[in-house]
Amino acid sequence: MNRQTKPIRFKYEEAKATQVILWFLHRHGITDKLKLVKMVFFADREHLARYGRPIVGGAYCAMPYGPVSSELLNHIDKINDEKNPPFVLRGYQLHPQSQFNEDYLSESDVEILEEVDNKYGKCDPFTLSNITHQLKAYKKHCQKNTHTSVPLPYEDFFLDLDDRSILDIIREDQASLADLE
Repeated sequence: MNRQTKPIRFKYEEAKATQVILWFLHRHGITDKLKLVKMVFFADREHLARYGRPIVGGAYCAMPYGPVSSELLNHIDKINDEKNPPFVLRGYQLHPQSQFNEDYLSESDVEILEEVDNKYGKCDPFTLSNITHQLKAYKKHCQKNTHTSVPLPYEDFFLDLDDRSILDIIREDQASLADLE
């Protein structure tokens, strides 16, 4: 695979993801799992477009209810198996069990989380899902009437955005890092 076609990737940051989840939970109290993963998607997408990296990261997939970081979803689904988890999942509702630690989040992370929360925080989970279904990235990769997940490359997060200039910078940065390995 040459430099131009190698997909961009971002490692999933579990400790940061936990703090992002707690950040939303402390803003809203109990939160629906679907709503939370949509809010994180919007935050990752906006942070990537503005600052060249997502907040949480991981491998994104197009699933029946929209894009989601696979690792984030697995993290949430397995949280009740942990001893003293920072949050718990009861049915489809997330409940905080500890305070969030702002030291894990950068100023730009909090800036974007606040913007996303202000824009989408009052929406119900299925409205957020419907919004993601209108995105070109989702339409390009979704499989109609199936319950499968399809990889959703970060490059496609930019399909609905007017300014894609940062995408070239991300590609160059990741190619440079690959050359160092």
